[in-house]
Amino acid sequence: MAKLERDVENRFFDIISKQQENPSSNAYGIYQKLVFYRYEEIINNTFPLFIKYVSPKELDESIFLFLKNPPSTPFVWQIADDYRKMVKKKKLFHDRKFLYELLYFDWIELELLMKEYKTKKIKEFSWENSYTLKQSARIKRFKYDIINTNYEEKRENFTVIYYDFSSDEVLFREINEFLYALIKNLNKKESIKKTLKKLCKQNDINLNEAMEVLEEPLKELIGFRVI
Repeated sequence: MAKLERDVENRFFDIISKQQENPSSNAYGIYQKLVFYRYEEIINNTFPLFIKYVSPKELDESIFLFLKNPPSTPFVWQIADDYRKMVKKKKLFHDRKFLYELLYFDWIELELLMKEYKTKKIKEFSWENSYTLKQSARIKRFKYDIINTNYEEKRENFTVIYYDFSSDEVLFREINEFLYALIKNLNKKESIKKTLKKLCKQNDINLNEAMEVLEEPLKELIGFRVI
């Protein structure tokens, strides 16, 4: 954020925190409008899908509420995440819960694009190795059919979201629930085979059959630097 913009926001927040605001004063009104329009710009640019499903009045009201709960981050692009969290915490659109998932869908793409990654040589897959989810990837259980753009339709689905180093894009790929559970339970302290064995026992699934079915998908995920 440019220094002037941050100074404007700091001055506005200072007015609020010291309870010096006077809604009838020109100074307060100017600061409020400047910060409001800045937030509006950030939210419009970050959440294009979400914006389509809320009215201008609803959006304005949510931004005014956000002004009363200012973000703590010094980075412009992270302000959008604070807005997303505030909207969900305040249950602003609880009659349309799919909007919370749209906010996440829009936000996670930006977050993964903005991060810096250190790429290491991809190692050959082995069931005896331990793996964890990479910083360039996320897994998400959606309650609505976001991935197929049927945003208002309820459909539980499991998605891996990852930064694709070859195309410089964030990609979304649906996976089955069992693979989602396996990735979620991966840790550095045990091999992927040991983690899978536990899940198979919990779900009464044959370990060898599971290994046979999952080996190729897991190799693909390693190739995409998801795990």
